[in-house]
Amino acid sequence: MSRIQHIFHPIHTALHVYQRMRIAGQRYRAKQGFVNILRGRQDNCWCGGSLISFPWNSGYGICSECGCYVNLLPPIQDELRRFYSFESYWHNRMLSLGYPTIEEREDNDRRDGRLDYWLQLVKCYGPSSGRVIEVGCAHGVLLSELSGLGYDCIGNEPDEQTAQWTRANIGLDVRSGFFPFIELPRCDLFLAFDVIEHSPVPEEFMRKVYELLNDNGIAIIQTPIDRYDFMPPFNGKFKEAFNDIEHLFLFTDKAMEKLASLTGLTVICASERLWLHHEICIFYKPPEQRY
Repeated sequence: MSRIQHIFHPIHTALHVYQRMRIAGQRYRAKQGFVNILRGRQDNCWCGGSLISFPWNSGYGICSECGCYVNLLPPIQDELRRFYSFESYWHNRMLSLGYPTIEEREDNDRRDGRLDYWLQLVKCYGPSSGRVIEVGCAHGVLLSELSGLGYDCIGNEPDEQTAQWTRANIGLDVRSGFFPFIELPRCDLFLAFDVIEHSPVPEEFMRKVYELLNDNGIAIIQTPIDRYDFMPPFNGKFKEAFNDIEHLFLFTDKAMEKLASLTGLTVICASERLWLHHEICIFYKPPEQRY
């Protein structure tokens, strides 16, 4: 038996090496598609604050007002539309980063605990019934679970092909278009996990959230929020956080409070997090004053 194992050992080793080389080659080819993305220039923070230099990454500045990290050379809008397409983002981009594709994500999100954590957030902070809108719903597993709990669910993805795939995958209403520039109905619970950092207009994003929420509505936003004293920011997740193709703004709790105050919302929790550079901020829409 040991002699047979000895014979097949080099074969297994060769196959393993071949597989790793093939994957490395695929990732390299995928990365090349994102090298020459057309970029604009960001001279101020979304809040209007001036920018000071950021010693850990010259591609970002720090807002002197709210402390946000601001991508100085963000991709232009047309590039964002191309980038977040079904094939470009959910296959080539995921492959280039070594992340699961959209077809693999449901199993991944169940296995690594994020789905259970998100459901617990909804249970703790959200309404027990009503309409839910999830922007950036991806494969739709969270909406599917919430639908099973009796919520009326609507999803949103920027790309129509992705929206079609998700509609077919979960059998729910998933609409295409770049949030906040899309018409959606009112809701009682708004969800956006790892989305607002990709938006070139965070204030408009949150104004739209306010507009969509019914009185006493809740918004649960997950995004990189620098709540720590790490140097560099986000410690071991620094590279992932300062991803200058995708992340246009990285936030602070002060910035989230400013977004709330400018848009009529109230921050009711700024201590939750999934894990480092996946922090949570929970907003509440107070009843409008009527006279």
